[in-house]
Amino acid sequence: MAAPIVNISLMSMRRNVMPLYMTCLACSSLEGRSHPQILSPPPSLLAVCDARRPKTTQKIHKARKKGRLLLKDQKRMAEKEEWTNDPNKRITGLLKRAGIKPGRKYAERSVTVMATEEFAQPYVPPEGDGKASTLSKEGAKQRIDRVRGIGVTQMSIRKIRQFEPEFQSSEFAWKAQQIYIDAHNHLQDFDKNKLHSLVTEKCYPEMVTGFRHKTIQWNFLESLEKPRVVHVRCSDLATKGNTFAQVTVRMHSKQMLAIYDRFGRLEVGNEDTPKDVLEYIVLEKHLMNAYGAWRLHGKIVPPWATHREPIVRTVVLPSEETPPESSEEEEATDVATTEDVAEVKTAQTSSSG
Repeated sequence: MAAPIVNISLMSMRRNVMPLYMTCLACSSLEGRSHPQILSPPPSLLAVCDARRPKTTQKIHKARKKGRLLLKDQKRMAEKEEWTNDPNKRITGLLKRAGIKPGRKYAERSVTVMATEEFAQPYVPPEGDGKASTLSKEGAKQRIDRVRGIGVTQMSIRKIRQFEPEFQSSEFAWKAQQIYIDAHNHLQDFDKNKLHSLVTEKCYPEMVTGFRHKTIQWNFLESLEKPRVVHVRCSDLATKGNTFAQVTVRMHSKQMLAIYDRFGRLEVGNEDTPKDVLEYIVLEKHLMNAYGAWRLHGKIVPPWATHREPIVRTVVLPSEETPPESSEEEEATDVATTEDVAEVKTAQTSSSG
């Protein structure tokens, strides 16, 4: 009967001492005090607890590497991939889920109103300008054509003076010539910031295209005739009141031009040969812009003007091919074989006779 009494006492100790031990540990951790009386449960108590602890018989399976993919999961993954490739479809799908009708799609593109894309009523230079005398028939016809457009030109000048009260056509011609010179000087250095301040968005690609890897040597030598304003027009863009002014200036000057390719080979012109150049340049300004400035807009090339010089390509001439020495020896052997054949034939004829 002694053994059962011991078991009961151990069970009672397990039930009573273990909670007390855990409570003491909690108190010591909270209050910062230690209980030297109870440091650890006795080994016999731990052995009994381990012996009577129930053991689990359930098997723990590893996570499956492959799972069943449902139809809705497949649709969701396909929709996510489609939305990633096309953001517009994602926006449309979200709007439909929210019950909002998607709006219309507009093909929008950026439009600049800092400059126009063409000449407003472009000036037509008279044929023979700069060559015909005013006393000749052609010169008199030029003066008559110029008088016909004076009325529209004067009305456009009055429109410009509403925004620039100090505008004078005689003074503006010299200002336009200086803008022309500054723009071409900065083109040699390929200074984009300066060019954009001196030329419009239409003129910039026309000046820069094809000269990125080339060297330009240009110089304005002198004016053969003083520049003068020959044509002035004002036009509205998009809305009434959004006015742009265009002034055509006639320039007759002496210039020097030479263009080299990226290897330093001369393509066009010559630095030592100046030429007389007659040009009709167009300058434009956005009058409604308080900070607008006159900029180079383009150049009018009359149909009767002389064509440009063709580009001279500098290439290396091929070296002359010298005949190989072996060819002479082959010719000598050929001659020797023909002589041997002739001797054989003569010997055969003599022996037969």
